[in-house]
Amino acid sequence: MFLHSVAVQDQLISADGIFTFDLAVNPLSMVLIALRPLNDTGTLTNFASYRNVAAAMNRASILYRGESVFSMRGEDLAALNYFRWGIQWYQGQHDDVNDERRCVVVPILMGRFPYSKKSCFPASRRGELVLELDLDIADTGYDGLRLSVEAVELLDAKPSEFEKKVQITQTWAATGDQDFDLPPGNVCRGLLLFGTTAFGGASPAPSWGRVKTLLDNQEVGYAASDFEVAQGLHCLWGRQPPTYDAHKHNVPAGTDAGGGATTAGPVDIGEGYEQYAFLDFDPTGNDEHSIDTRNKSRFHARSTAETADLVRVIPIEVIKT
Repeated sequence: MFLHSVAVQDQLISADGIFTFDLAVNPLSMVLIALRPLNDTGTLTNFASYRNVAAAMNRASILYRGESVFSMRGEDLAALNYFRWGIQWYQGQHDDVNDERRCVVVPILMGRFPYSKKSCFPASRRGELVLELDLDIADTGYDGLRLSVEAVELLDAKPSEFEKKVQITQTWAATGDQDFDLPPGNVCRGLLLFGTTAFGGASPAPSWGRVKTLLDNQEVGYAASDFEVAQGLHCLWGRQPPTYDAHKHNVPAGTDAGGGATTAGPVDIGEGYEQYAFLDFDPTGNDEHSIDTRNKSRFHARSTAETADLVRVIPIEVIKT
């Protein structure tokens, strides 16, 4: 049986900062973060859709007894939800009217699937499990941020595992072969990759370039995949591009039906995930291909970096309970 409830009542966030909220004590499947900003679209080209509003979370973390079991940037969370689960997000009142309030819902999944009794965070004591949000109340395209949080508990669950997802950051020292060390010791179901430089332009040079994964210096899983190919692997499951993917509308010059003059120019909605790729080790959903790093001394990704800049990785680790 599940219990869906409001964990944090809707409230105005009056200043940037870090905010901490207690979470449920029963086994926890999901946390649903509802961001309710006002549109700041006096300049229409500033319009921010889902990913850019999710970025109001400079960091979203869930801590158990002070240790992170989940931690990443808001836009990384939106990308992970899309690449891993194919979550096509919803937002209430998605329009560009200045000072209208929208609701952007960003889920945090604690297990392999929503509502799974076998894979969710186990029961805890009051105050042991907390949500910590580093919030930016105003940025390009939005301001006046309000927030609420809802949770889905599984009252009779006795989970055997949950998933740990904590981001790791590194800056490539140079182009060419670069290693990114990952935490060994658990089963790994996938890696979300972020690179500052995407695959784009006439001569693409993405941060990640060609990538492989190694366990105790032996190739495992991905012996070689170019970043721009890895970006499309989720399409093997028939997933469509994000609803609010990057696109552009051209506004023609002239006079509209209401008699108002218009000026030729583009309205660019920069909402794609061209900076991300997902290396899935669990495509069948049963750990048939997951990487077991237990009793191993090193687990790492190696990139033929094409641009030396900042990259992030979010490993999906299985924690047995």
